[in-house]
Amino acid sequence: MQIKVILFVLLVYTASFAQNNWTTLFERSGFISTSDYNETMNYFKRLDEASDYADLFGFGRSSQGRDLNCLLVTKEDKSSIEQRIAEGKKPLEKATILIINGIHSGEIEGKDASMILLREILITKEKEYLLDSINLLVVPIFSVDGHERKSKYNRINQNGPEEMGWRTTAQNYNLNRDWIKADSPEMQSMLILISTWNPDFIIDTHTTDGADYQYSVTYQVERFSNIDSQIGSWLSEKFVPYLENKVTEKGFLIFPYVSMKNWSQGLDSGITDWASSPRFSTGYFALRNRPSLLVETHMIKPYKERVFATKAVLENHF
Repeated sequence: MQIKVILFVLLVYTASFAQNNWTTLFERSGFISTSDYNETMNYFKRLDEASDYADLFGFGRSSQGRDLNCLLVTKEDKSSIEQRIAEGKKPLEKATILIINGIHSGEIEGKDASMILLREILITKEKEYLLDSINLLVVPIFSVDGHERKSKYNRINQNGPEEMGWRTTAQNYNLNRDWIKADSPEMQSMLILISTWNPDFIIDTHTTDGADYQYSVTYQVERFSNIDSQIGSWLSEKFVPYLENKVTEKGFLIFPYVSMKNWSQGLDSGITDWASSPRFSTGYFALRNRPSLLVETHMIKPYKERVFATKAVLENHF
């Protein structure tokens, strides 16, 4: 009995030490700050070095010369991945989720949520079981130059983090208007990444500055005639009820991301949903017959709530 108690204490201590050693700036700051580009990439490099399941690779460079990085997280045999890519085959056998953070780098909750979730999968291993059914591709920051153009005043009404990035790239491209035209070097690299890995589901994380509401997080999926009818039906009838139930169980209010019919009239005009054009991520992936999810927290909610609400959405795709 004493041996079992000692082993249990050691296990708890080891897990606690591992977590403390991997505490993010977001957590160390009391949930009000976010790490810069270099600290973020160092964290992802450490994940790569610490786990056989993680592999950090570059997929392009920004106009200011910063690396665009992606973390592959999988239990599958990596030795055959390059060969399968060379043969034009899907690199991974299991379903693969691509998480894109910081396409608007002032809206950065997804990055901090991903760092904590990856720690729980790869380091403390409390959620390592998630990889039994899925693979992950995580882009920590997409608009890397905009991320480093940080200020306390870039989104003046936003409730944290203390400093946030800029909405556009160094060349003034709004990346979430650039999907179909691909004018920016960042988007050109992203489209090669997508064509190479052919992910089965894509998550694009954001913060909205639209109408205020009670919900911690909102979402949008394509379920109209701009997407294959079977995919649209699956999203509406299977995925959305599952997502809403799981996020609600974790204590966060969730609702579809909607717009007012007439902004000058406010809610009196009613609310509406819509099909996205392919300049947006969700509309672009609909053209590729791929289900995707737009995640939108609200800027007035505290940054801590927004990060953990985003994390609740991300971890319910396994």
